[in-house]
Amino acid sequence: MRNLLAHVGFWLSAIAVSYPYVLYPALLSAIARRRRVPTPPASSETPSVSVIIAAYNEAAVIARKLDSTLSQDYPASRLEVVVVSDGSTDRTAEIVAACPDSRIRLLVRSARQGKSAALNCGVREARGDILVFTDANALFAPGAIRRLVEPFADPRVGLVSGQGLYGETGNGTARAVANGYVRFEALVKSGEGVLGFVAGADGAIYAIRRALYEDLPPTYVNDLLHPIAAALAGYKSRFDPEAYTVEPASHGAGQELQRHVRIIAQGFAILIAMGPQLARRRRWKALWMLASHRFLRWISAFALAGVLGTSLAGHGLLFKIALLAQGVFYATAAAGWLAERTGRRLGLLAAPYYFCVVSAAGALGLLRFVRGGVDATWAPRGDVSDRAVGAVADVAADRWSPGRER
Repeated sequence: MRNLLAHVGFWLSAIAVSYPYVLYPALLSAIARRRRVPTPPASSETPSVSVIIAAYNEAAVIARKLDSTLSQDYPASRLEVVVVSDGSTDRTAEIVAACPDSRIRLLVRSARQGKSAALNCGVREARGDILVFTDANALFAPGAIRRLVEPFADPRVGLVSGQGLYGETGNGTARAVANGYVRFEALVKSGEGVLGFVAGADGAIYAIRRALYEDLPPTYVNDLLHPIAAALAGYKSRFDPEAYTVEPASHGAGQELQRHVRIIAQGFAILIAMGPQLARRRRWKALWMLASHRFLRWISAFALAGVLGTSLAGHGLLFKIALLAQGVFYATAAAGWLAERTGRRLGLLAAPYYFCVVSAAGALGLLRFVRGGVDATWAPRGDVSDRAVGAVADVAADRWSPGRER
């Protein structure tokens, strides 16, 4: 009986681990192959666009961000940039104020209140029909805003997500790991977008209709809440991998872990608050995608523990093989941790190491949410170096796509 329970527990845990990373993407691909995103109807109108940037101590990057925004091939008379300095203590506000372009509007908040409050402030002052949300250190690729706005010619589309790429090289092994993860995310979101819902926009670059925006609660992450809001209002979401930004990579997995923990804690709060509303309005597709893409990934650490525990408790060849495979996997992840600590390139060690980091972040994010430690503020992720600026041109020239190696 004990061995039977071990078998049942093992397979349930193994499915819970593999489903969001293997089975769900495969299901999306199979469904998406039978469908095509309809081409938006031709429109003689060019929507007015407001680019909203919440900035806290971004003096090192804000000038380049403004340059990459103002140089977009979008009609100048239909584009404005709203920068909200959220209690910055450096020269962020001074740099923005010194920019002579009349399309830039600066809003200064003397006290830091967090990203959601800053975005609410920016949207209240924005004039555009389409709101584009982006990060201060994420440089727009050429044509990014135009591509992001084009799908809104279809009146059924309420949100369009682009994607953020990482453009630096060197010993920043987090770049190589994160870019592999971004490629995987792009494949998943491409399938979701075909079906009309994206289980989380990319916070570095996405757009939403002004009419759908409602003030964000202080601790809600906007890029997860907004696709849900669009679905509740009866709109579709789309994904365009060619509308992208390029930003510097995190300084190692430690910084990446902290970022994921904060985002996941906020994500749990949103799913618990918004899930019942989606169910009441029968938005079953959105619930399925959120559960598959987000929730099951966030609890993968517990499923991994289930696989390990049942492998130790069971008897037979299956459990011996499973233990050996897990030993190799976790040893490889540990080698990735050691390689990063010693400044070496991760190479093939990147995937298991990053998988463990993200899984740990899910458990820590849930713990933070349960303890009520959801953060409203965020920290800048660093300078946009010349390498990152050059990477925008490199990526644009190479026409990067999710299924193609650079």
